[in-house]
Amino acid sequence: MAKDILVPNIGDFKNVEIIEILIKEGQEIKKGDAVITLESDKSSVEVPSSLSGKVEKIHIKIGDKVSEGSLVASLEESSSEESKVQETLSKSATTNTNSEESESKELKSLIIPSIDFSGKLIVTDILVKEGDTVSIEQPIITLEDDNSSIDIPSPVAGIIYKILVKKKEEVSAQQEICKVEIGKKISEQPIKQVFSKVEENQNASSLLSSNNSDISGSSPKVMKFARELGVSMNEVEGSGRRGRILEDDIKKYVNQNLNKNKATIQIQNSEPKTTASEPLPYEHSEFGEIDIQNIPRIKRLSGPHLVKAWTSIPHVTQHDELDVTEMESFRKNLVDLNTREIISITPLAFMIKALVNGMKKFPNFNSSIDNDKIIFKKYFHIGIAVDTPHGLMVPKIRNVDKKNLSELSLEIRKISKLCKELKIDKKEFFGGSMTISSLGGIGGSFFTPIINAPEVAIIGIGKSEMKQIFIEGKFEARLMMPISLSYDHRIIDGAEAAKFCQDLKISLGRNFAMKLAV
Repeated sequence: MAKDILVPNIGDFKNVEIIEILIKEGQEIKKGDAVITLESDKSSVEVPSSLSGKVEKIHIKIGDKVSEGSLVASLEESSSEESKVQETLSKSATTNTNSEESESKELKSLIIPSIDFSGKLIVTDILVKEGDTVSIEQPIITLEDDNSSIDIPSPVAGIIYKILVKKKEEVSAQQEICKVEIGKKISEQPIKQVFSKVEENQNASSLLSSNNSDISGSSPKVMKFARELGVSMNEVEGSGRRGRILEDDIKKYVNQNLNKNKATIQIQNSEPKTTASEPLPYEHSEFGEIDIQNIPRIKRLSGPHLVKAWTSIPHVTQHDELDVTEMESFRKNLVDLNTREIISITPLAFMIKALVNGMKKFPNFNSSIDNDKIIFKKYFHIGIAVDTPHGLMVPKIRNVDKKNLSELSLEIRKISKLCKELKIDKKEFFGGSMTISSLGGIGGSFFTPIINAPEVAIIGIGKSEMKQIFIEGKFEARLMMPISLSYDHRIIDGAEAAKFCQDLKISLGRNFAMKLAV
C-alpha cells in the first residue's frame, strides 16, 4: 500500500517554487532524507521526508509551486527490517519518556544523525563548551566531508554536561557528540519554524551582498567566516556538492583578490550595487498601469556574472561579413549516399569547425587570464548560447576538434533540448574555449555580444542576406553572413582580431567549405 509524502507546515509561505528534486522513482529513502529544495524570494531550504520506504511515483517537477499539504511523492510500504528499526526507536523513546517522568533531571546523549557523506567525516568546529546553555536547534558542532559541510543542531534545550568529540576528529553516524543535562520533557522544534529560521539567516547575512543571489546553501559557519573577512558570497564560486560554498572557497577567493587594484574592485563591486539601489525620483505607476513580476531564476543568477564581465573586461567588437554562398549550397545539398535522404546540418556546426581552425592558428583566442599569467588551453570546447523560456543558457560542446559535422549538429540539438527542459548538468556550463551567440534564426545583423568570462572572446552571428558584391570587375549576388567578434583587449589586439576574421572567411569560403565535412 502506497504512502504519500506531503509538504509540511512551512509557516506563512505559499506557492513556493521547487528548484531541485533530490529523489528519483525506485529509490529507497529514510525518514528525514531531503526530497526537494524549495526557494522563496530570500531563502532556500531542503524539505525532509516524513516517511521511509521506496519511491513509487514523483508527483511534482522542477518549477512547480507548492504549499503546505501539496503532494510530493508516493512511497511503497517500508520493509519489515525498517519497521523493526522504527519499533526499536519507539520503544527507546518510550523508555526515555518514562525516565523523564521519574526524574527531575537527566542526561540526554546527542548523536550524529544518519547522513550520507563522501569520504571521511571530520569535526571541523565545536560551537559550544561544557557548562554552556543551549536551546533547541542551536548548532553544536560542524562536520565536513570531501564535498560539503553541515552544522549539527541540538534537538533539546539544556546545559552541556560533557563534550565527547574533539576538533579534527574523524567521526561516524550514530556516534555520541555530547551529553546534555535537561530538566524537563524534550520538546521538538515545530517544522513550520524551519523556513522562518532559514529566512532569518538569509536576512542576517544580507551584509554580504546588496542583491538576493543564491548562496548555494552554505552553512552558518561559512557565512560567518565570509562576513568576518568582508567577502560577498555571491562572488564566490562553490566547489562543494551542488555548488555549496566551503571555507576553502572563501580562502581561495581572498588569495586571488589580494593583489588586485582597489579601483578595479570598486568598479566590479560598488558600481553595480550603487546603480541597483539608487532610488528613482518617481514611481512607474504614476504614468499608467504596471505589472510587477519576479526576475526569472536563470536571469537572476546570470545577471551579476554579465555585469562583472562587462565592467572588468575591456571589450572591443570587430564587425565583418563572411561570404557563405558555397557553404550554404554545400550544406543544403548534403545527401546520404545509401538512402538518398537529405542530411540536415545546422550552420553552427560549420562555424564551430571554422573557429577551431582559427584558434589553432591564433591560440590567444583559446586562453584565459589568471592574474598576471595566461592559460593556453589545449582542448577545444565551444559554448552555444541557447534561448530558453527560463532565460539564456550557454552549455559547452566538448572536444569539437574530434567530431564531424553530423556529430556536432546532433549534439547542438541535444543540448538545446536539455536546456529548455532544465535537465542539463550544471558542470556543462563551465570550461569553455570560446562562445557562439547566433541570432541568425531570428534576424538582425551586427551587435555587441558580452564575453563569457573567463573566456577571452565571443562571436555573434546575424542573419545571412543576399547582397551585390563587386568581384573581379563585376557585381555578383552573394550570401553574406554578418559577424560580431568581441574580444578581451588585454590579450588580443585589433590586428590579431582582423586576421582571425580573415581566417574565418577562408574556412567558410569558396575553396574550403567542403573540407570542413571531413
